[in-house]
Amino acid sequence: MNAPSICAVPPAAYTELLDYLRQSGSTLSPAEAIVGALKQWIAAGRALAAPVRGYQWKCLFLPEATRVRMKYRDDYHHAEVVGDELIFRGEAVSPRQMTMEIAGDGRNAWRDLWLRLPGERNWANAALLRAKLERQAAVPQPTPATAMTAAVKTMSDALNAALMLIEHVDHQTKTMSERRLPKHRRADDTLTDDH
Repeated sequence: MNAPSICAVPPAAYTELLDYLRQSGSTLSPAEAIVGALKQWIAAGRALAAPVRGYQWKCLFLPEATRVRMKYRDDYHHAEVVGDELIFRGEAVSPRQMTMEIAGDGRNAWRDLWLRLPGERNWANAALLRAKLERQAAVPQPTPATAMTAAVKTMSDALNAALMLIEHVDHQTKTMSERRLPKHRRADDTLTDDH
């Protein structure tokens, strides 16, 4: 199936994109800005749809590559989430099993385990993360209509940015061609054939 090579962009949106391109000093053409915005929007949608692997610890989800550690006496003991399992000493364990293997019975895994989630630089106590998650769960979730409105606004903002980029490039192109016109040249800027 052959897709049309040109999509209709509402004139107001195109004008807004051209304004943005001009104001931001972008060197993108309007078409490049639109294509970039659409690719970014598609990539964001695909990223949201991709399945996430990790270990579900009661209410707390630990994404794959989460590091887990426990200090017992003077030693640190480490585990990592690999796929959908928590791996400690080469074995799949639960957080409770990890604490029992390290310090025996009577330990509280929520209190004793510290987590470093992927992309984070600092360790966080599991109990504090669980409390934070519980506070967030107490806040009412948006309705589907609210979520759709937010998605539409995000798409609109992305397209407006692309249109502003297009307008800027268009303005830059017009301005550059106007600077080259003879009426804008000084008389002493013109070279003579005498030399």
